[in-house]
Amino acid sequence: MLISATNLIAGYGGEPVLNGVNIELGSGRIGVIVGPNGAGKSTALKCLFGLIKIDAGKVILNGDNITRVAPDRRVGLGIAYVPQEHNIFPSLTVQENLEMGAFIRRDDFSDVIERTFELFPPLQQKRFDVAGQLSGGQRQMVAIGRALMIEPRLLLLDEPTVGLSPAFVQDIIDRIIAIAKSGIGVLVVEQNAKRALEIADTGFVLANGRNLYTDSGENLLNNPDVAKSFLGA
Repeated sequence: MLISATNLIAGYGGEPVLNGVNIELGSGRIGVIVGPNGAGKSTALKCLFGLIKIDAGKVILNGDNITRVAPDRRVGLGIAYVPQEHNIFPSLTVQENLEMGAFIRRDDFSDVIERTFELFPPLQQKRFDVAGQLSGGQRQMVAIGRALMIEPRLLLLDEPTVGLSPAFVQDIIDRIIAIAKSGIGVLVVEQNAKRALEIADTGFVLANGRNLYTDSGENLLNNPDVAKSFLGA
């Protein structure tokens, strides 16, 4: 198992947001966290990246307990995180954003930049453009590409398609599938539950900071209770 989070209890002070969340994901697999607003979806991602102190429970990465490991060290261990907002350097070019993503590397990463442009062809012709002037979908590509510069084992994406046009939504989803096929585990928080579960190897439906359902994406899509409560069916 690539990542395993067990009985996570965490929050921001006061009442916990997570009340015993469990998440497991293997390499090359896509996990999707869905649920209503306030369910703890983004909080769960932040716990996996170490941005929030875990009050109880544990996080295991490739067999090693990283529950108390700082975020910068988790990057070195192969975890990349793309927040929903403020996920690029808008005054830097696309190329410079990617280079910033490789801040922990001391080797030649030029081949990784070129592979990133192959994964996101629209960025190739924009590589010397200022990232803040790109479209929303292109900025999201920059954010994901920057995270890939460390060649992570695990990629955490918080709402990667929010506010994007349908064409860009499909584009980002296609890239997520390609990233997973390369062997990287991808864990996605997504409001578009139905579309996300269609590509999920495992889906985690959270409510009130707890796992309400955990199953394959296909089974969750076919679950009438999930469809009624979370998919608008």
